[in-house]
Amino acid sequence: MGLFDFLNRKAAPIKQPIALSVERGIVTWDGQNQQEIVRDSYIGNDLVYAIISMITQKAKVAPWGVYKVKNKEAAKRYKALTMDRNPDIAKIREQKELAFEPYNDTRLNEMLKYPNSEDTWSDLVEQWVGFKKITGNAFMYAKMVGEASVNRGKPLEVYMLPSQYMTVKIDTSVFPPKKVAYQLYYGQYIPFTAAEILHDKYFNPEWSATGGQLYGLSPLRAASKVLTRSNSSKEASVAMFDNMGPLGALYMDDPRFDPISGSEQAQALKMQISANTGAGKYGSTAVSGYKVGWAQIGVPAKDLQLIEAEKWDKEALCSIYGVPPVLLGSQDAATYNNVKEAEKSLTLRAVLPELTAIRDNINRKLQSDWGYAGTDIFVDFDMTVYQELEANRTEQSQWLNTAWWLTPEQKLKIQGLAPDPNVPIEDYQKLYIPSGLQPLDDFTNLPVDVPPTL
Repeated sequence: MGLFDFLNRKAAPIKQPIALSVERGIVTWDGQNQQEIVRDSYIGNDLVYAIISMITQKAKVAPWGVYKVKNKEAAKRYKALTMDRNPDIAKIREQKELAFEPYNDTRLNEMLKYPNSEDTWSDLVEQWVGFKKITGNAFMYAKMVGEASVNRGKPLEVYMLPSQYMTVKIDTSVFPPKKVAYQLYYGQYIPFTAAEILHDKYFNPEWSATGGQLYGLSPLRAASKVLTRSNSSKEASVAMFDNMGPLGALYMDDPRFDPISGSEQAQALKMQISANTGAGKYGSTAVSGYKVGWAQIGVPAKDLQLIEAEKWDKEALCSIYGVPPVLLGSQDAATYNNVKEAEKSLTLRAVLPELTAIRDNINRKLQSDWGYAGTDIFVDFDMTVYQELEANRTEQSQWLNTAWWLTPEQKLKIQGLAPDPNVPIEDYQKLYIPSGLQPLDDFTNLPVDVPPTL
């Protein structure tokens, strides 16, 4: 049974919207027309689509797994390291090994593989990040296992709901207002309990009596003027090409010209111009027996500077989302090294914050409403899949060759490599002093004019 087939069993259609009332369970409004935001941005603007797709496609490749905490202090250090703006992958890998061990929970492992009958987990991550980037909110619905099962209270299936149609019900009798329920309007009002919904959102400073602060602030709301300009520019370009009339008018600017007797000459000039139009006729000439004038009517595309405006719109929208413009085809300093650094910047600024938010929100929900309260279960993604975050191998190897105070085992761990199974592990745990070096004290009594030999 699909999601909406299931939901349709739960609620009867309601023809009129529910009126707002100041009472327990008030239906709130976030102050934004979310449907317009979706339509005018991701669906209607190629720049927004390209930027958000670049983020979601990168976010969905990270593998996820179920772990059990074995060292709580190491787990805290690990979480802190993963939220660093310039994470050290070697330290993160080391702390993760100290903090967690893989755990086989059938229900969770299945959810992280196929969360429902329609999606893979990577599909859900793509939807989660996409909805949040567009509307500022992401809503995950968990259909729970029945009470008769040993897995009762745990998620049976999870779905991402369309955030542009979601509303939050709050209890206004307490402060700050508390979420008590959710509802989806999808041709009808469909209710959800607070326990069924995981709500992830961006910070929103705009508090209101209708609970605006309980919704995330869409990045596109902050960029609304840029988005409007971008859409208007594209509409103007399309209209110009679709409805292109004459850019100007030729007229006979000659006192000898008689509109009646000279109509044949005007018609002949018109035919010459029409016959000499097109790429194959470039450089050809039309001849008139009268002096001809020109009056411009339309505005050439270059004078509207639409291309230049679109370039700056791209820069502004990329800035809002933390995406380097060079990745969208910009030719400004688009060298290999710059693109490589841009990929790293995309991962650090736009992708990892979303993945850590997903991880923390899922674990919070598992430990509260979704059947794993009081357990040491931890769901996490693997950051090491993003190779651009790894240290430069050449520079790292050169430095490690001089770091005699590290054992071979420590050096391999820094590089993420495994020891050779044919070599005794004890040999990897010894310190090796470079040969040919002598203590400085050995040279204190040498004549000044005799250089020491290393």
